[in-house]
Amino acid sequence: MKYLLASLLLITLSLRAGFLAGASRVRITPLYSVYLAGLGNNRKSEGIHDDIYASALYLNDGKTQLVIVSLDLIGLFYDDVETFRKKPAERHHLKPTDIIIASTHLHSGPDTLGLWGPDEFTSGVDEGYLSFLKERIGQAIDEAIKSAQPARLRVGEGKEVEAAYNARMEGLLDPTVTTLFVEDKDGKCIATLVNYACHPEVLWSDNKLITSDYVHYLRELCEKEIGGITVFLNGALGGMVTPLVKEHSFEEARRIGEAIGKRILEARNKGERINNLTLRHRVVQFKLPVDNPRFLLASQVGVLRRSAKQGVVDSEMHFLDIGGKLHILTNPGEALPQVGFALKELLSAKYKMIVGLACDEIGYILPKEEFGTQLYSYESSMSLGPKTADILLWISKKLVGGTPPK
Repeated sequence: MKYLLASLLLITLSLRAGFLAGASRVRITPLYSVYLAGLGNNRKSEGIHDDIYASALYLNDGKTQLVIVSLDLIGLFYDDVETFRKKPAERHHLKPTDIIIASTHLHSGPDTLGLWGPDEFTSGVDEGYLSFLKERIGQAIDEAIKSAQPARLRVGEGKEVEAAYNARMEGLLDPTVTTLFVEDKDGKCIATLVNYACHPEVLWSDNKLITSDYVHYLRELCEKEIGGITVFLNGALGGMVTPLVKEHSFEEARRIGEAIGKRILEARNKGERINNLTLRHRVVQFKLPVDNPRFLLASQVGVLRRSAKQGVVDSEMHFLDIGGKLHILTNPGEALPQVGFALKELLSAKYKMIVGLACDEIGYILPKEEFGTQLYSYESSMSLGPKTADILLWISKKLVGGTPPK
């Protein structure tokens, strides 16, 4: 009943006040030792350097409502995303697809996919942690919606060319830092939504401490200077866009995070006001073929936390138009920069975000002509197959154009 009353109050408020926004952050740090995701098997946490979080942004133009949740995690499979957002959507009379759950793809947080357990044949997922995570994500969504207030928007971008590099093909990456600034009617920051493409893997396999890596320092700087809650969304980071560091240390993580953060602060000073405070949101759910026998076997034996029935998996993509000024297109994995640029070309707004690891983690998304090459042998082994990129590009074209495929 309390959520029904809250929803009715939000509807009334939005009709009177126009555009509403709210933000929240909830700690999702494991309460005990867990297997860490990425960088090898049998790597268990031995402490906490900095907490990891679920950060949520709620937007409501009076007709369309949307919640964007950023998790400091390696990723989530679509099966879990559907489970995690079902109850919060019901509580707030939303469709589950009104909630986008993306991951920062950090490599010093819990294994939520199953690939990094004690050995390659044993899942590293802790079911107790997933239950805790489900409750915390729901709390973040509840608090973001509850905090909604009249808001205004600005958007800006900058280039950060020294924080990341492409370890496969030098120079092939997108250095754009695109930022949506969400402010209250007095100009005070509610939230800062940031999009940049780079693996959060400054810390390496010898690190056993839970940390959100450079994302921690990026948020720390922005929230100190701007206030509010910084919500980080990763971009086309695949094959292999990684931090440009001298060593794998927390000092270097700070340097990288603050370098990106400074571009955000600069963008805020010269950002453009979004006068047309409207949201257009489209979503499409679809199936993808799984041509990777390793993935099929891992799913069958329970190492991977997802079903691959009859050689296909379910997934999802979103398109968001904010006032005609900012376009956001999600993809369900780790797109290589080539694919990221192709996705960006589909967007017509002045400012653009390509958000990876959104509502799913299907692995690397690489061009068909690069699949199976020596240069991309690792990415190919961690991909659904050679058809994935072309399928996603076709779906994206339809989605952006307003005719999502059935």
